[in-house]
Amino acid sequence: MRPAICLLSLLVAAPVALSQATEADRSTNIAGLWAFEAELPDPCSFTGQARLVASGEPGRYRCELTAQQHCPSIDVTYVVEQSCSVTQDGDSVTVQSTIVNFLEGEPTPNYTPDHFQMDIETPASMSGVLIGSSIYPAIWHRASDAIS
Repeated sequence: MRPAICLLSLLVAAPVALSQATEADRSTNIAGLWAFEAELPDPCSFTGQARLVASGEPGRYRCELTAQQHCPSIDVTYVVEQSCSVTQDGDSVTVQSTIVNFLEGEPTPNYTPDHFQMDIETPASMSGVLIGSSIYPAIWHRASDAIS
Protein backbone atom coordinates (compact mmCIF):
# COMPACT_ATOMS: atom_id res chain seq x y z
CA MET A 1 0.00 0.00 0.00
CA ARG A 2 2.84 2.42 0.75
CA PRO A 3 4.25 2.32 -2.82
CA ALA A 4 0.81 3.31 -4.13
CA ILE A 5 0.67 6.30 -1.74
CA CYS A 6 4.17 7.40 -2.81
CA LEU A 7 3.22 7.11 -6.47
CA LEU A 8 0.01 9.03 -5.86
CA SER A 9 1.84 11.86 -4.06
CA LEU A 10 4.34 12.08 -6.96
CA LEU A 11 1.51 12.30 -9.47
CA VAL A 12 -0.10 15.10 -7.46
CA ALA A 13 3.19 17.02 -6.97
CA ALA A 14 4.41 16.73 -10.59
CA PRO A 15 1.93 19.19 -12.13
CA VAL A 16 2.80 21.78 -9.44
CA ALA A 17 6.54 21.46 -10.13
CA LEU A 18 5.90 21.55 -13.87
CA SER A 19 3.72 24.64 -13.45
CA GLN A 20 6.48 26.44 -11.51
CA ALA A 21 9.10 25.50 -14.11
CA THR A 22 6.82 26.65 -16.93
CA GLU A 23 6.21 29.98 -15.13
CA ALA A 24 9.98 30.61 -14.92
CA ASP A 25 10.38 29.70 -18.59
CA ARG A 26 7.64 32.17 -19.54
CA SER A 27 9.29 35.16 -17.83
CA THR A 28 9.46 38.22 -20.03
CA ASN A 29 12.87 38.69 -21.62
CA ILE A 30 13.90 42.19 -20.56
CA ALA A 31 17.26 42.24 -22.37
CA GLY A 32 17.65 45.22 -24.68
CA LEU A 33 17.56 48.99 -24.75
CA TRP A 34 15.30 50.93 -22.40
CA ALA A 35 14.46 54.59 -21.77
CA PHE A 36 13.35 55.60 -18.30
CA GLU A 37 12.07 58.58 -16.35
CA ALA A 38 11.12 59.34 -12.78
CA GLU A 39 8.86 61.97 -11.24
CA LEU A 40 11.17 64.17 -9.18
CA PRO A 41 9.77 67.21 -7.40
CA ASP A 42 9.69 70.45 -9.42
CA PRO A 43 11.84 72.02 -10.75
CA CYS A 44 13.82 68.86 -11.56
CA SER A 45 13.47 66.16 -14.21
CA PHE A 46 15.08 62.73 -14.34
CA THR A 47 15.51 60.68 -17.52
CA GLY A 48 17.93 58.14 -18.89
CA GLN A 49 18.73 55.10 -20.95
CA ALA A 50 19.74 51.58 -19.99
CA ARG A 51 21.10 48.55 -21.81
CA LEU A 52 20.34 45.15 -20.26
CA VAL A 53 22.26 42.06 -21.38
CA ALA A 54 21.40 38.50 -20.32
CA SER A 55 24.13 37.11 -18.06
CA GLY A 56 23.54 33.47 -18.95
CA GLU A 57 22.01 32.89 -15.51
CA PRO A 58 18.18 32.74 -15.50
CA GLY A 59 16.65 35.94 -14.18
CA ARG A 60 19.96 37.83 -14.10
CA TYR A 61 21.20 40.60 -16.38
CA ARG A 62 24.22 42.84 -16.58
CA CYS A 63 23.45 46.42 -17.39
CA GLU A 64 24.76 49.89 -17.89
CA LEU A 65 22.74 53.04 -17.61
CA THR A 66 23.16 56.76 -18.05
CA ALA A 67 20.91 58.99 -15.96
CA GLN A 68 20.31 62.72 -16.35
CA GLN A 69 18.98 64.86 -13.53
CA HIS A 70 18.21 68.41 -14.69
CA CYS A 71 17.11 71.24 -12.38
CA PRO A 72 17.15 74.38 -14.56
CA SER A 73 15.86 76.87 -12.00
CA ILE A 74 18.76 76.11 -9.67
CA ASP A 75 21.24 75.60 -12.55
CA VAL A 76 22.10 71.98 -11.68
CA THR A 77 22.56 69.17 -14.19
CA TYR A 78 24.06 65.75 -13.62
CA VAL A 79 24.69 63.13 -16.27
CA VAL A 80 25.94 59.99 -14.55
CA GLU A 81 27.22 56.76 -16.10
CA GLN A 82 26.48 53.70 -13.96
CA SER A 83 27.03 49.97 -14.10
CA CYS A 84 24.28 47.79 -12.73
CA SER A 85 23.01 44.31 -12.11
CA VAL A 86 19.42 43.27 -12.63
CA THR A 87 17.49 40.49 -10.95
CA GLN A 88 14.15 39.37 -12.41
CA ASP A 89 11.79 37.26 -10.33
CA GLY A 90 8.66 36.67 -12.39
CA ASP A 91 7.29 40.14 -13.10
CA SER A 92 9.41 41.83 -10.41
CA VAL A 93 12.65 43.53 -11.50
CA THR A 94 15.36 44.94 -9.21
CA VAL A 95 18.13 47.17 -10.59
CA GLN A 96 21.17 47.79 -8.36
CA SER A 97 23.54 50.47 -9.69
CA THR A 98 27.08 51.67 -9.03
CA ILE A 99 28.30 55.09 -10.16
CA VAL A 100 31.10 54.78 -12.72
CA ASN A 101 31.58 58.35 -13.89
CA PHE A 102 30.05 61.82 -13.71
CA LEU A 103 29.82 62.84 -17.38
CA GLU A 104 28.35 66.24 -16.47
CA GLY A 105 28.28 67.95 -13.10
CA GLU A 106 30.85 67.79 -10.34
CA PRO A 107 31.07 64.49 -8.45
CA THR A 108 29.28 64.77 -5.13
CA PRO A 109 28.42 62.36 -2.33
CA ASN A 110 24.87 63.80 -2.48
CA TYR A 111 24.26 62.03 -5.82
CA THR A 112 23.63 58.42 -4.87
CA PRO A 113 23.45 55.45 -7.29
CA ASP A 114 20.13 55.08 -9.06
CA HIS A 115 18.44 51.83 -8.00
CA PHE A 116 15.02 50.76 -9.29
CA GLN A 117 12.30 48.39 -8.12
CA MET A 118 10.00 47.73 -11.07
CA ASP A 119 7.06 45.54 -12.12
CA ILE A 120 6.76 44.35 -15.71
CA GLU A 121 3.50 45.72 -17.17
CA THR A 122 4.02 44.52 -20.76
CA PRO A 123 7.10 43.22 -22.63
CA ALA A 124 7.79 46.88 -23.54
CA SER A 125 7.05 48.69 -20.26
CA MET A 126 7.77 48.53 -16.55
CA SER A 127 6.61 50.76 -13.71
CA GLY A 128 7.75 51.13 -10.13
CA VAL A 129 10.11 53.37 -8.21
CA LEU A 130 13.52 55.01 -8.45
CA ILE A 131 15.40 54.61 -5.19
CA GLY A 132 18.07 57.28 -4.94
CA SER A 133 18.30 60.14 -2.48
CA SER A 134 14.59 59.42 -1.91
CA ILE A 135 11.90 57.26 -3.56
CA TYR A 136 10.14 58.50 -6.71
CA PRO A 137 7.64 56.94 -9.15
CA ALA A 138 9.41 55.68 -12.29
CA ILE A 139 8.61 54.11 -15.65
CA TRP A 140 10.76 52.23 -18.16
CA HIS A 141 9.85 51.79 -21.85
CA ARG A 142 11.66 49.88 -24.56
CA ALA A 143 13.82 52.40 -26.36
CA SER A 144 13.03 53.02 -30.01
CA ASP A 145 16.42 54.56 -30.78
CA ALA A 146 19.94 53.40 -30.02
CA ILE A 147 21.77 54.67 -26.97
CA SER A 148 24.44 57.14 -27.99
